[in-house]
Amino acid sequence: MAMLEISDMQLLNSLVKNVDMVEDAQPCNLYREVLILQHHTDIVRALIKVDDHRCVSAGDDCTAALWDIEDGRKLNVFSGHKLPINCILLLKPEPGSYDDILLITGASDKHIKVWNIETGQCLEDITEHNSSVKCLASLPAFDIFISGGEKLCAWSRKGKQLHQVENPGKADIQFLLPIKENRFVAACEESLYVYTVEYCGDSCEIKFFKHLFRQHREAIGSLINVPDGSFASGSLDGLIVLWSSHTLSAIRQFNQIKEEKEFRGIDNHYPFSIQHMISPEKGCIFAAVGNSIYVFDITKDQGRIIAKKQDAHMSKIKHMDFLYHGLYLATCSEDGAIKLWGRAPAEKNDKDYFMNPLETFTGLSSDKIRKLKKSETVEPCLLGECLGHSGAVQLFVDFGEEGFVSCGGDGLLILWKDGVLQNLKRSQFIGEMTGATQSSYTCSTLTGLSRPIFTGDDDQATLRTEESPSD
Repeated sequence: MAMLEISDMQLLNSLVKNVDMVEDAQPCNLYREVLILQHHTDIVRALIKVDDHRCVSAGDDCTAALWDIEDGRKLNVFSGHKLPINCILLLKPEPGSYDDILLITGASDKHIKVWNIETGQCLEDITEHNSSVKCLASLPAFDIFISGGEKLCAWSRKGKQLHQVENPGKADIQFLLPIKENRFVAACEESLYVYTVEYCGDSCEIKFFKHLFRQHREAIGSLINVPDGSFASGSLDGLIVLWSSHTLSAIRQFNQIKEEKEFRGIDNHYPFSIQHMISPEKGCIFAAVGNSIYVFDITKDQGRIIAKKQDAHMSKIKHMDFLYHGLYLATCSEDGAIKLWGRAPAEKNDKDYFMNPLETFTGLSSDKIRKLKKSETVEPCLLGECLGHSGAVQLFVDFGEEGFVSCGGDGLLILWKDGVLQNLKRSQFIGEMTGATQSSYTCSTLTGLSRPIFTGDDDQATLRTEESPSD
């Protein structure tokens, strides 16, 4: 085992003291059952939701797989790539169309493959990309998709190359983000380039539109759309920039760290790097800043921090999102843990009726959040941990009452289930088989119309619901 440097040991000891640990019973954690989905033999880097009951995973073992998340069955395997799959994309048919859902996979072997997701058949093997495929994005208005790497390419739904342009940057394009029907942003190292797509009949042309004024000093690690007609970029130096999708100008900046020595950290660890961001509603951005959680009010010029959890994990957070209709904010990390955050039921006022994820997360109404002083910051509570992966957890996707699926560096997919709901389903099934009368139950309104309250220990947990006040 390699010896840790003194500075590393000091950092580790500091984190151990500061990182919250959940109590053994985890009374607020609904996820009491797990299913291990085994297929991949290497890191699983990509995971995408197909519909309410299926997802696709892909990774460094050069394969992708389709899963039924109700019972964990593997429905299809997509094999054919020779090097790791870097990105996946779904092309769904237009409403009323009889076309099948298509799965697009892009890999380091310079191939893009088009699959029928229902049959597992490879419909097209695209070789014209001519470089490692780093990212994919769809433009539904034109029924085409874009691939990025050393070059930018546009493809028809059937895999026909429509156009190709050179990448103006020195490194590969890592992110593609559609911001309008015919416009998208490409991220290359610390730079952002905007392109337009002109599509007429069977012809398509990608045109370079604008190089956005450089704001970031290090490589961009996250690029997202924001619901109010803007988009945001976050980078290794900790900076988050909010851009207008219409004027393509920078609106404001957040989390700016002036000193290079500070944002680089010890041994270029980049302790404030932005790995992931989400914007679940207008006016706020949730950001994974190193191993911490920040929630920014993006309506204010000063970039007020609404909520913050310093040292949420032992290592950097790789992904975050809301689970179970906004009941939890979940974060996953290089430390192998998935953590669930929010406000414990006892800390919420029973008269409060939370309408959106930010209100549920903070335990405050929107009116109270607006009235917070600049010096006032909400600190979320650790409601539970989901521990099952033996390596870094890459990401996860939510399926509401059906649970959520996580993937990691250990090659596993883990399906996390609401244990109480699963017990009730089994009881109901047995009752139907035996003719016994069973009480019905639904968790579809856990976050709004009813609130989960657990009593008892871990093995004998019971659930009752408190009805929210009627209007």
